[in-house]
Amino acid sequence: MHRRRFVLAALSAVGSTLRARAAPADPPVHFEIVYPRIRPTRDVQVAFALAVLDLAMKTANASYTLRSADIEMERGRALAELAGADNMINLHWTSMEAQAERGRNVVRIPIHRGLIGHRVFIIRKERQADFDKVARFSDLKAFMCGQGLGWIDTKILRAAGLNVQTSTYDTMFEMTQGGRVDFFPRGVVEAFAELDGRRQLEPDLVVENRLLLKYRSDFIFYVAAGHEALAQTIEAGLVAAYRNGAYMRLFNTHHYIQDALARADIASRLIFTLDNPFLSEADRRIPDEYWMS
Repeated sequence: MHRRRFVLAALSAVGSTLRARAAPADPPVHFEIVYPRIRPTRDVQVAFALAVLDLAMKTANASYTLRSADIEMERGRALAELAGADNMINLHWTSMEAQAERGRNVVRIPIHRGLIGHRVFIIRKERQADFDKVARFSDLKAFMCGQGLGWIDTKILRAAGLNVQTSTYDTMFEMTQGGRVDFFPRGVVEAFAELDGRRQLEPDLVVENRLLLKYRSDFIFYVAAGHEALAQTIEAGLVAAYRNGAYMRLFNTHHYIQDALARADIASRLIFTLDNPFLSEADRRIPDEYWMS
């Protein structure tokens, strides 16, 4: 009797094992990524961020589709969408800021190795002689600086003591062209590409050739509330891409990055290093390996 119960139990266990083996595996997770629509004039800038995203997802062996939303969004609107309950988007890349982290998932790896925080100046070409006289950071306080509405850079530059006037992104170029602001600081990787695309609109604008502001800042990926798995996948992929060298191969060969570095000639510039008091403590702890030295 005992032997019969033992055999029945054994057969039941084998059956359970066979059923477990026959059960289909869970399907792989597929991510649908939606980001704000980008102005056509800024496509070249978006290309590198999307290349970094693609590298992260592929390195993490993640399946994904990508599309832009139907509308453009300023930084504040995009961040609000990410923190909302009904997300029109679930991904945005923008400047790191402690306040921007609230209610959102943060991938704390700089997309451009900090080059957004290396700011060169867009100026009218005949103003170069005025900037040639700048020897100290305090000399810049005599000039009017322009920045975009809602940008963290506005707060950083004001905290450093500069006079800053704000407007929309496109209007800021017009204001610099028209002489209503003296200089428009842009990230090294942004300035040259932007002027290349706007040559017909503002033909008198150039990148100032000898000065640079440097502060700890870059674009990072912000992911919507409720999409923790997406944020974790992007971060895991980026960490792995750094470890296997794939990220640095992309950075060292991508035209958007390398063209800007060649044209900016950072090593020859007079550099003023500023504090960024709007970082979170976690931002300040980002390892040095993720930043340009």
